[in-house]
Amino acid sequence: MKSRRLRVGVLDVESGTLHGSWLEERLKAHAPDLDVALTAVEPAPRRVGRSGRGERIPLRAFYSEPIYRALTEGGIDVGVHRMKDLPVPLPSGVRVAAVTERKTPLDVLVTTDGAILDDLEEGALLGVSSLRREAQLARYRPDLKLEFVVGSLSERIRLVEAGKLRGIVVAAAGIEWRGWQDRVSEVFTAQICLPAPGQGALGLLVRADDDGTAATLRFLNHTISHQEVEAERAFLETLNAWDGSPVAALAQVKGDILRLEGCVCSLGGGEIQRDWTEGFPEDPQRTGERLARKLQKQGAGELLEHARREAELE
Repeated sequence: MKSRRLRVGVLDVESGTLHGSWLEERLKAHAPDLDVALTAVEPAPRRVGRSGRGERIPLRAFYSEPIYRALTEGGIDVGVHRMKDLPVPLPSGVRVAAVTERKTPLDVLVTTDGAILDDLEEGALLGVSSLRREAQLARYRPDLKLEFVVGSLSERIRLVEAGKLRGIVVAAAGIEWRGWQDRVSEVFTAQICLPAPGQGALGLLVRADDDGTAATLRFLNHTISHQEVEAERAFLETLNAWDGSPVAALAQVKGDILRLEGCVCSLGGGEIQRDWTEGFPEDPQRTGERLARKLQKQGAGELLEHARREAELE
């Protein structure tokens, strides 16, 4: 019997290689006759904007366009991407066939001596890579110096090891993918820093009309993670947030309740609108929409638009 070939596209970055290898292993264990071919896709360039301190910075924007372009043009059958970096709504012609079981969705601090955020000396230099992190950390510790750093997780950690940064703030999931939990000094609570919508989960994308491939991937869908991510993305979409905006959200399913907390920040964290709501796990879309409208009534829409103008996106 001829084996079926499945072309899987991953971003040509350090994390993309890890995600692709993981998916290949799972697919082959589930369907041994499946011929899985990994294809590296060059990520789109980052957008440029301004930080809360007015400096020009590369933004953590939705740089997934080459993945869904390769899907719609027929170059690949499956696209693997972090859910936090997928646009809302998704482009026409593609859909999420599965959301993988979420790793820790929170942010973590990496220092060489194990120092936590409260113990850092005044004026300590921390590396961040999003307006969301910059705003919340500046609000919590306004005395710290925050610098935007980009590159692979390995490259950013080397800056800390070389003494060029006191520490870096990154997603816990990136650390967990590499098995580097021993390098983490602190896992931030949501009270310190709410994560990006979708953080910690992978999305497996297929063409909108490809029911066969979607069925093949269905075993990898984690229902609770999918519900949580869908609520967070509905929050982001209803806010009409721009790429890389200082918006955060965290949904958690506990029993028959889905709790969603979210915030919208000004650049630099001078003002933060934050609130929460609860709903049913079976209807995450409505829960996300409800929280967004709740914050919009408090002025989140105007705050987000002001931040967009300040960021001077290119």
